Amino acid sequence: MNALEELDRWIAGKIKGWSSRVSGEPRGRELLEIRREILERVRAEIEPKGGGRSVFPHGSVWIRVASPDERERAAMSAALCGPDGIESDIKDLLREARCTLPPGFHVDVAVCDGASQGVNIEFRAIEAPAAVPAVSVQRPAARLRVVRGQAEPQELDVKSDRVNIGRLKEVSGEKDGLRRRNDIAFAETETTVSREHATIRYDKETGRFYLQDGASQRGTSVFRDSRRLTVPKSPTRGLQLRSGDEIHLGDGRVVFETE
Repeated sequence: MNALEELDRWIAGKIKGWSSRVSGEPRGRELLEIRREILERVRAEIEPKGGGRSVFPHGSVWIRVASPDERERAAMSAALCGPDGIESDIKDLLREARCTLPPGFHVDVAVCDGASQGVNIEFRAIEAPAAVPAVSVQRPAARLRVVRGQAEPQELDVKSDRVNIGRLKEVSGEKDGLRRRNDIAFAETETTVSREHATIRYDKETGRFYLQDGASQRGTSVFRDSRRLTVPKSPTRGLQLRSGDEIHLGDGRVVFETE
């Protein structure tokens, strides 16, 4: 398999090839950015297996692209859902990474009406045969460490299925009162961290942790293997976390670790 860094160059080359094809087309630049976002999200899910191979630990990829404009939806549907659509690019990417795909793997793409333009991507688990009983996944021990910014606590053992990270211990609204409590609460002076900045959720079915952005002003990203991964603001499952990931919340930094 090419090194994961080479997959980034592969994606860049793929997008460059598409640039010449959509040059001069209305919304061409936006379509390229959508394709890039989808491919980078899929790339982030690929896990090295060793021996020059990789694993894509999902049975399917579900993609929903929303737009309030009917003509724009038609253009997106033609670009993303056709024979040369994003499904072909995703399978090419996984082949480039030498991933062994599970039987029945598929990509489901649809363009739908929405109040605003956005991309929702879900990675769904491989469905076990009906006759095979579900196997419970043991929760891995996990810890969060604040490495930049004033926060309380500075270290947190993750023992619940949801961990809130933001500014202030308690977040209240004038009309609805207490909105939520932050498990890692940055100080009021840490103004680059939003009050409801991010949430980490534990998925019992897969035994994995996912990071979600809470529509923060400065955004949420993860620094991994010398590259930055942006957590999408749309309401998706979130970005899967791996041990050693450094979570960036404005100027705040939190390291996620598992045993």
